[in-house]
Amino acid sequence: MARWWRRGAAGESQGTGAQPPRPRQEQEGRREHREPTDGQPPPSPDAEEPAGGYGNGRRLVGGHITITEVTEGRPEQEIARVELSAEEIHTMRARSAIDTLGPEHPDALTAMRELAQVLGAIPGRGEEAVELCQHVVRTQWTMLGDRHEETLRTSVELAELLHTTGQLRLSETAWRDTFRAQAETLGRDHPDTLRSATGLASVLEDLGRAAEAEPLLRDVLERRARQLGRDHPDVLSATNAHAASLLKCGRHEEAERALRALVPRLEDRYGRDHERTIAARSNLGAVLVRLDRPAEAEQHIRAVVRSTEATSGPHHESTFTARNNLAAVLHAQERYEEAVPILRAILSGRVALHGDDHPITVVTRDNLANVLIDVGHHTEAAELLDRCARDYRRTYGPGHPRLRAAEDKLAWLRSP
Repeated sequence: MARWWRRGAAGESQGTGAQPPRPRQEQEGRREHREPTDGQPPPSPDAEEPAGGYGNGRRLVGGHITITEVTEGRPEQEIARVELSAEEIHTMRARSAIDTLGPEHPDALTAMRELAQVLGAIPGRGEEAVELCQHVVRTQWTMLGDRHEETLRTSVELAELLHTTGQLRLSETAWRDTFRAQAETLGRDHPDTLRSATGLASVLEDLGRAAEAEPLLRDVLERRARQLGRDHPDVLSATNAHAASLLKCGRHEEAERALRALVPRLEDRYGRDHERTIAARSNLGAVLVRLDRPAEAEQHIRAVVRSTEATSGPHHESTFTARNNLAAVLHAQERYEEAVPILRAILSGRVALHGDDHPITVVTRDNLANVLIDVGHHTEAAELLDRCARDYRRTYGPGHPRLRAAEDKLAWLRSP
């Protein structure tokens, strides 16, 4: 079996168990895009497409401990309440279950799964979440079998964690194995199978293989539409994901047609500023950038930026994506000095949100370098690109188009 379900999958070690971490301060985090042109640096930052997530939607929160004074002959009296974070309460629950029941008991495995979900949402704690989730999958694999519903459910969570922590090739393997098992046991039309197909397509896109992802997303859309009807929320989300995939494949006119039809349906159902509507509007803005219609694109994207800032806040990933697309359209209009501060702010925000070497942070650094080249700041651009090349080599391996593009730009900058 592939190494994705082993402890320490990114390295060579293979432990025999897992222990919940003790609560501590946040560490570093982890975790997207570019293309070469004939010897010259690419002309603008990439427009980004928020294809739409597939998370489980469950939000695990904290709690509190109440200290009560009990005196004979008197009513109980609460004298203190200690608030606990989600990490603290789920760590205590997991430790208690392991100590009393053992690390392979179903209740202990459930507690570790829930703790892994909490840790996975904290910047810098993704590797710990992966290790816990690997222990759970490995134990379920041994005790329940690789096709058991609980094993498959945790495998999905592990595939997502591997993706969000930047271990893209391991995530691809995890999604492929899980998708294949679900297709064989549940059928291709089952919602869990379709969810895994979407997860596999998402990681393929992040690996720069959009042409492989598009047929998967088209199949998901067609199956969901047959089952649920064209206006079901899942069908609307699948339509947006497929349109974004068309855009990433360079099929811009097809993507525009799909999004022009989709946005009004989303506005009618959810309103103009709902997150699903904003995601499709943002994708349409990215299409307009790629279709070289800068004036229309700028007007559209500025409206999207206002919506995301109002609904999600200034530090949300959807807001960063919208601002990046604004920088791209400003660059296309040769308004370089306006684009630079926007990209600097996005880079700072993504470092705080995702970590310094997360793939989407790396592509933001790459985008900033490209604009810095056009404003004549070649020394800073070379420093940024040198770091991007190292990160692309680590994430994607030698020979990947993004790595070659960064190396070509560096060579151009350093040539006499």
